[in-house]
Amino acid sequence: SDSMATKQEKDRLDKISQMGCFCCGRPAEVHHIRSHTGLSIRPSHFDTIPLCEMHHRLGKDSIHLGKKLFIEKYGDEQMILKQVNKQLELMEDAYNLFNKGENNA
Repeated sequence: SDSMATKQEKDRLDKISQMGCFCCGRPAEVHHIRSHTGLSIRPSHFDTIPLCEMHHRLGKDSIHLGKKLFIEKYGDEQMILKQVNKQLELMEDAYNLFNKGENNA
């Protein structure tokens, strides 16, 4: 259950859910990328990307209903994950810079 999530994992999930959908920028849900672990093993909270409900699980080009189409339009999960991680790093850097400035004031 989610109470098992570590502080770092919780941070990650919070940040992901605060980002807009990777595809369209609308409010997002957290999509867990499943590696080839089969469904029984819970995928890592760090292998997560932000997708709105349409791109996550409702639309015909959503990752759960139309994975092939989704990948054609938006790229594969690993590629998106790399971009999302890069974005998070940049946000993190900006945040740290801003807070350093505050502390030195």
